[in-house]
Amino acid sequence: MASVAHSRVEAAVTETAAIRPAGDNGAAVSSAFAFVPRELAVKCRKLIESYHAIYGYVGLPDMLWLSDARDIVECHRDLTPIFKKASKSRTAKRANDSFLQIATSIVALEVLARDFSGWGKRFPAAKREAEKILDGLPQLRRTWLMDLYLFPPLGVRREFGDALTPSATGTQI
Repeated sequence: MASVAHSRVEAAVTETAAIRPAGDNGAAVSSAFAFVPRELAVKCRKLIESYHAIYGYVGLPDMLWLSDARDIVECHRDLTPIFKKASKSRTAKRANDSFLQIATSIVALEVLARDFSGWGKRFPAAKREAEKILDGLPQLRRTWLMDLYLFPPLGVRREFGDALTPSATGTQI
């Protein structure tokens, strides 16, 4: 009996952690996006974390702001205060957790709305909710946040990086 209760608590913690950062004291993004399947939220979070493990977290705020995710953040009453709080945060960990929370929510919405990998077909009610949120936004030149994660830039080529390394002789000009 106790193991069943313990597994339910673990599932609830995992579900909340997939959408809400550990340092967040009750920001209710998870309630606003309760229709997002837990499995999708976990997969989106892992995708975003693996991307930033390679490229670093320094570009995360720019990715949110320069993509059309900015429109979602500005229009959504739960995401705007989280973005502002993260922008003013003094610690990188707290800021990154908040930005990750926003990015996870937005990528999950985009995956559902675009029916990427069949998620919209598996969860048609969630797809309708995601479309409802995304349909009210301007779509002239839509830059999807999920595309930035699925199709990352090639990055800096090693030859160019080597050109900036100091020489072994240490000569000064």
